[in-house]
Amino acid sequence: MTALAEPDLEVRPPEPRRSRDFVGPVVVFTILLGFAGISGPAGPVWGAIVGALVFGLFWWIRLTRSIADAVVLVIGGAVGYSLFNLALAARDTGVTTAVGAQAALGVAVFGLAAGWVMYRNSPGLTPIPILLSGAAYGGGAYVVLLTAVALGLLDKIRDGEQQELTVALFVAVSIASGVIGATANISFWSKLPSSFAVGFTFIISVLAWNEIGFSIVEVFTQMSRITEILDDFLPPDFVWIKSPGQPPTFNMGKALLETFQIAIVGATIGCTLAAPLSFYASRPTSPNRAVYWLAKSFLNVIRTIPDLFWAVLFATAVGFGKPFAGALAMIMFSTAIMGKLLSETVDAINLGPLEAARAAGATNNQTIMKAAFPQIAPNFVAYALYVFELNIRASVVIGFVGAGGIGRLLDERRQFFQWDQVMAIVIVIFTAVIVIEAISIYVRRKLV
Repeated sequence: MTALAEPDLEVRPPEPRRSRDFVGPVVVFTILLGFAGISGPAGPVWGAIVGALVFGLFWWIRLTRSIADAVVLVIGGAVGYSLFNLALAARDTGVTTAVGAQAALGVAVFGLAAGWVMYRNSPGLTPIPILLSGAAYGGGAYVVLLTAVALGLLDKIRDGEQQELTVALFVAVSIASGVIGATANISFWSKLPSSFAVGFTFIISVLAWNEIGFSIVEVFTQMSRITEILDDFLPPDFVWIKSPGQPPTFNMGKALLETFQIAIVGATIGCTLAAPLSFYASRPTSPNRAVYWLAKSFLNVIRTIPDLFWAVLFATAVGFGKPFAGALAMIMFSTAIMGKLLSETVDAINLGPLEAARAAGATNNQTIMKAAFPQIAPNFVAYALYVFELNIRASVVIGFVGAGGIGRLLDERRQFFQWDQVMAIVIVIFTAVIVIEAISIYVRRKLV
């Protein structure tokens, strides 16, 4: 009697990798790297421990479980971090940028070893990530060395003396190089860039946090001063004597109207100028490459320059306190914002009508007016309202540098330490902005 054949077992595809699956391993890895840094002065031992920890992380996430890979990482760590220590020990004076670069190259050697292990276990991956792995490990070490003095990891140089290498420095190098490098390896292997992005952002944020001296403790300890400040600001005083001998009056109406006028002029002229520039700075509607790059470069330049600089520049040219200076500043600000938004919208339009217009013999400007602009007209109006809304806020700020508007009045009251009047002006500005924003949002929703 013939035996019945066994039914085929269903083979399930492997579950896709997710970034959150690496959170636990990377957190444990980071903590252990800190302890490994304590052995930093002993270069080979330190490096071997870091290499073993990297292998442990790779083993945990199932990147590799090969003994050969473990040997490569341990030896690579011992060599790389020894070179790091040798470069620092050979310095004549302090840890300069050149010395830091030489030391970071040693850690980069280990990064190449980690990159090779990652590449060997990642089918279809090109060899380029091996070099990027070296750059990630070495870059993490280099960033720490560049910020070591500000972070208090190294003493400031006095009379050319050498800086003492503290244990804290080695701990920081272990964590920064290991986390940035290992998350880069994980990202290439798993094809999840978010892993590296989170690791890199975390390390850079911590370094920046410490370098600028930001203190959460001080924030909470100073919270008690809020009541003292509020006593000066409250209750708000909406009327005050503008000049001796006159009764108290509401003095914000003219300044607020001036702010609206600056914003309207800036938005109207700025958006009008930005419209043709946006079409020339977009590939589908630009007549040629030269015009495209000229328009694109011009918009990039004026967008790079902040509105406060434009306000100072024009206030110097036409006179401080004049709303004309504020209007000129808002024109440049509006042109930059509208140019950015509208050119990206033009990039995404339907190219069919453009091709039909060109096939019918239309010129480039005719094609823009008849085939391109109708597609983005609702967006143009919505963006114009948004730019006007931004101009209201910006017009208040530029008043502080003498460009007119209610910001000038706010700065004037601040200089006289009239905090109750400052609070009244802030309330009026807040109310006006909220009302304009609500109207603008409503209109934009109806248009787009």
